[in-house]
Amino acid sequence: MFPLFRQLGVVAFGKVRPTARRLGRSVLAGAVAAVLGLTAYVALLFALGIYLTGIMGPVLAALVIAIGTAILAVIVIAVVQFMNRRTELRMKARQRAARARLPDPMTLQLLAGVPALMKGRSLLTAAVIAAVVYGVAKSQGVGSDHDDA
Repeated sequence: MFPLFRQLGVVAFGKVRPTARRLGRSVLAGAVAAVLGLTAYVALLFALGIYLTGIMGPVLAALVIAIGTAILAVIVIAVVQFMNRRTELRMKARQRAARARLPDPMTLQLLAGVPALMKGRSLLTAAVIAAVVYGVAKSQGVGSDHDDA
């Protein structure tokens, strides 16, 4: 029995190990890239500070770099907030579209009663269920011959 479960596991979860390895490599590569990028950024700021110190003095050079960095931070925050807002609006639009596709509340109540009707398993029950399904299908526009395009 154990070999059967092992084979089923390979079939069902065969790609888990390669995916985990790929994810681990991606995380490691991202961490190394982040450290190298941060090092390059600090070196750039240091070089800019040395260059500006020769032109305008150390205090003013530090102020210019700090103000420039603060402006860039505000721009990044604004862009991220804008992107988050667009994502939120898209999600709300999808939710509205999904709600619009739902049947009306009366139809939902009729459908909620179908499992209770199925317990009887009689010919009359089958006819009632078929009528409910037909009514729901017609209310949703199934089987209409006209095109809306």
